[in-house]
Amino acid sequence: MSESNLPVENPDPLYFEDYTPDFEMSGGRYRISEEEILEFGRRFDPQPLHVDPQAAADGPYGGLIAPGCLTFAIRAALYNQLPARPVLVAGLGLERMDLSTPVRPRDLLSLRVSVVSTRRSRSKPDTGIVTMCQTIENQNGESVLSMTSKMIVRARPRLD
Repeated sequence: MSESNLPVENPDPLYFEDYTPDFEMSGGRYRISEEEILEFGRRFDPQPLHVDPQAAADGPYGGLIAPGCLTFAIRAALYNQLPARPVLVAGLGLERMDLSTPVRPRDLLSLRVSVVSTRRSRSKPDTGIVTMCQTIENQNGESVLSMTSKMIVRARPRLD
């Protein structure tokens, strides 16, 4: 498998009806570098565990770790590598997000998504609301980020 961080060209469209209770998809690969962690940390979260390898080595995690907001941003890059993506109208936000395992330099990250629930919109029946669990795992299969998100997805066009 490639470690490309580039989005999939022309992904398959997923309509509201495609999100069934057993829906699950995984993919994407993202190798995070020490330089990326340091640069992001310096710009947005200048804590010693993100910007100073020596201080981080002496700290509670025993080394440099990525800021949580960088891990969340990588989730978007991984999502855009999936072979199929929603015909999205809008994102509605997050219900929760857990950062359970630190992301370290050279970790190879991948994404798994699954449906939590769906419901047809009452006000716009050509759309539906999909609630999904999105989990980033490292090369050891450990969850580094897990979140529940909601989005409005276009329904499949009717062929009347």
